[in-house]
Amino acid sequence: MYAFLSYQTADKRTAGKVRGLLEKLGINAFLAHEDIQVSHEWRATILEEIGKADIFIPILSADYYKSAWCVQESGIAAFKGLCIIPLSLDGSIPQGFIAHIQSTKVDPDNIQMASLFPGLAKKDVCFVIDALIDIIKGSGNYRSAEANFESINPYIDKATDEQLLKLLKVSAANGQVLNAALCARKYLPPLLTANGHLLDQETREQMEKTLARYT
Repeated sequence: MYAFLSYQTADKRTAGKVRGLLEKLGINAFLAHEDIQVSHEWRATILEEIGKADIFIPILSADYYKSAWCVQESGIAAFKGLCIIPLSLDGSIPQGFIAHIQSTKVDPDNIQMASLFPGLAKKDVCFVIDALIDIIKGSGNYRSAEANFESINPYIDKATDEQLLKLLKVSAANGQVLNAALCARKYLPPLLTANGHLLDQETREQMEKTLARYT
């Protein structure tokens, strides 16, 4: 996937943070102030990059709609039928051709990857599930394990058997996930009950024994 970030110049720092989050997910993103070379005609480059994009992320703020070019970028993205993920820095809402799309309010100083998942899931839910399983695998403490599992819960019913098996294995192998209170009491038991048959017997029995301590 390839993303185009649309933003007013004053918000370029925030756009850079969003680009960093996308890159952690393996998504390349175009950032005009970094990617347009001085010698290039910038309007032509922007049109070309929107043409290549699968995802359009407008960084909304009070100044966004004061920029005629930002408004045009939004219109082009809507016309092309791109997956549009509006992020609002100050409560500004989508307008014009993207007014029908709900924005997500974000803290410009602390943008969370979770803000991107609902929009990305509309484009490719399997991609989001795979990304979240990898994130859960790397959970380094109980709190992050619980937060990461909370992020994947809305998509579990869309996961394939292969993904469910991987999620169970990752959870069984990471003690921070397996022993986090919310995971052990709320998230993992129904997942194991419904999909434990996918696991080998030894791993399933070990998980059941561990989770039994929290009932």
